[in-house]
Amino acid sequence: MLSELALSALTDVVLASVQAFAAGMLYGKGFSPGSAARWWGLTMMVIAATFLVGAIDHGFFEPAEHPWHQKLMFVNRALVAVAAFLIAATAALQFLGPRGRKLVIALAAPLAAIVVVLVFVSDNFFIVIAGYSAAMVLMLVLNLMHLRDGLGSWAMVAGIAVTFAASALPFIGGAGFAGIGIYAAYHIAMMPAVVAFYAAGMALDRRPVAFFSQGA
Repeated sequence: MLSELALSALTDVVLASVQAFAAGMLYGKGFSPGSAARWWGLTMMVIAATFLVGAIDHGFFEPAEHPWHQKLMFVNRALVAVAAFLIAATAALQFLGPRGRKLVIALAAPLAAIVVVLVFVSDNFFIVIAGYSAAMVLMLVLNLMHLRDGLGSWAMVAGIAVTFAASALPFIGGAGFAGIGIYAAYHIAMMPAVVAFYAAGMALDRRPVAFFSQGA
C-alpha cells in the first residue's frame, strides 16, 4: 500500500507530464514571440516545472527528511511566483493597451521578486498563494469582460474555475478521492484544468505585441 506522500508524488509526475505535453503542443504551433499565446505556452511550461519539482521533492527528499527538501520547497514556491508574473503578463498582452501593459508589468514584476525574497526568508506559503491568486483573478476578470468581443474565452474561465476549486481541497481537508490523500486528489482534480488551459492558449492572440510600445 502506497503512502499518501508516495501517491502525491506519483500523481504530481503525471500532472507535470500532462502539463508539459500541453505546453509543448502550444509551442509546436509556432506562435510569434511576444504574442499572448506564446507567453501562455511559457506559463504552462513553468507550471509544469513547478509540478515536477514538487514530485521530486515528495518522492525522494521529503520522506527522507533530506536537507534538500527545504531547498526544493523554495524552488517550487519561487516557480509559482514566476508563473504568477507570467499569467499577469499574458493577460496584459491579450487584453490591455500599452499603458495598461506597462502598469501590469510595473506591479507584477516587483511583486514576484518580493514574493521570492519573502519565501526565501520565511515558510509562509500563503504569500505565494496570494500572489498567484491575484494573477489568476486578473486573468479571470479580463476574460469575463471580453467574452463578447471574442478576446476572452470560456476555456480560460473554466480552467481558472477548476484551479480554484481544486486548490480549495487542501484547505477543506479530508482523505481525498477514495482515500488517496488530499494532495493526490488535488493533482487529479487539476488535470481537466490543464486541458482547458491548452484550449485557452489556442484561443489567445497569436500576433506579437510589444509591452512598452507607444500609445494609450
